Order: sequence, then structure tokens, then C-alpha cells
Amino acid sequence: MEFRKYFLPLIPILGFFLLWQFLADHHLINNALFPAPSAICTELILLYKQQIAGNSVLMTNIVITLIRLLYAALMGMITGILAGTLMGLNRRFYRFFDPVITLIMPIPGIAMAPIFIIWMGFGDPTIITVGAIATFFPVACNTCTGVRSTDMQMVRAARIMGASNITILTNVYLPWAAIYIFTGIKLGLARCWRTVIAVEFIAAANWGLGYMIWDAAEYLRAGLVYGGIILLALIFITIEKGVIGLFERMTIKKWGMVRN
Repeated sequence: MEFRKYFLPLIPILGFFLLWQFLADHHLINNALFPAPSAICTELILLYKQQIAGNSVLMTNIVITLIRLLYAALMGMITGILAGTLMGLNRRFYRFFDPVITLIMPIPGIAMAPIFIIWMGFGDPTIITVGAIATFFPVACNTCTGVRSTDMQMVRAARIMGASNITILTNVYLPWAAIYIFTGIKLGLARCWRTVIAVEFIAAANWGLGYMIWDAAEYLRAGLVYGGIILLALIFITIEKGVIGLFERMTIKKWGMVRN
């Protein structure tokens, strides 16, 4: 059972990389455009060993991007949950902000970046702000939907028993909306990750995974480009399954709201 759960999903991925390695080794694909997985690993190892001021270049890029992601995601999640809760509880608030969200949400973060570069310049303020905005919309929309879907009989029952508005909010509305909130957090985090990396292409001064990939592409270092993209996928899977998955197991899975 454990084998099926954890290892079966890895089989097609492993098969893909083995096929890629085979084709590269036998020169059936252009190694300049599609370097072998072994060559990609070598590029990453060399960058890991390369140091500036006593720190690994690769690890510095990863850590700086993760710090930007942390700030952007927290800002977007907190404001998104607050705004979504208010929209779900208050009809006037909902009618006012829903058209604004509908208008702005489809705009890609990378398209907003030039505006914030003008306002804030290059570097962390622009990257974090645009990432936070990208996180905000999925979290706010899903939180609002969850709060608005709350069974009003439960709310009325809580009022009859003398519960205060704060108690009803924390013990009825938010637990009911928890699965929607977690869905919004997952979508918002994924969108934040993509946006932070994309904005690093144009707004990062000299550090970050996005900057690393863009810089490698400019120097035609295909191995490092592919290596950076693979790292993006691995890091995000670790964050989602590790951090978000842990909170899910402690809350909505423990409460029986979703199947394991």
C-alpha cells in the first residue's frame, strides 16, 4: 500500500529521465539543446560548489527566492482570507469588491511588474508586492465562496444558544469554509511561486532562481536552464506536500472533511 502511494507516481517520471538519458547518450537528440540529465546534474553540482563570500551560489539563489516567496505568500494569504471573509459576510462589501477582483484577477503578475518597477524600482519590493497580489485573488475568492456556502441553520442555532459574532465566525463560518480556504491557499501559493520566479526574470538585481535561469539562458547554458526548471518543480512539490500537507493533516483531514 505504501509502495503504491509513494513510489508508483515516480515510475513515469523516472522512465522519462531514463529515456532522455538514453537518447542523449546515443546522440539521437541535440545535446546542445537537450543536455542529458547527467549533464544537468553536473551543472547544478558545479554551481552548488561555486562560492561567493563563503556561500554556495546555488543555495543563495534558492534561499533568496524562498524568502521572497514567504513574504509574498504570507501577505497575500492574510489579506486574501480577511477580504474573502468580509466579502462572504457582508453583501455590500461583496458587491463592491467582486467586480474589482473580476477585473484585476486575470491580469498576469508579469504584466503588472513594469508598473511596480516604475513605482518601486528593481529588487525585492517589486517582486514581493506582485507575488502578494497574485496570491491574494485565489485565496480571497475561495474564502468568500466558503463563507457564503455556510449552512445558515448552523448559524441560527449558534445565535439561539447565545454565541457572539466572533464565536460564530471562528466556530461556524471559518471551520465550514476551511476546505475552500485551503484550496485557495494551494492555488494562491502556486500562482505566487510562478509570479515570483517570472518577476525575478526582469526585476531581480542579481539573485534568485528566476534570475539564475534567465542569466543561464542569455549565456546559452541549457543544462543550467533545465536544472533550474527541475529545481522549481521539486522545491514547490516539497513546499506543498510538506508544509501545506502538514496543515491539512492537522485540520481538514483530521476533522474528516476530506478523504486521505
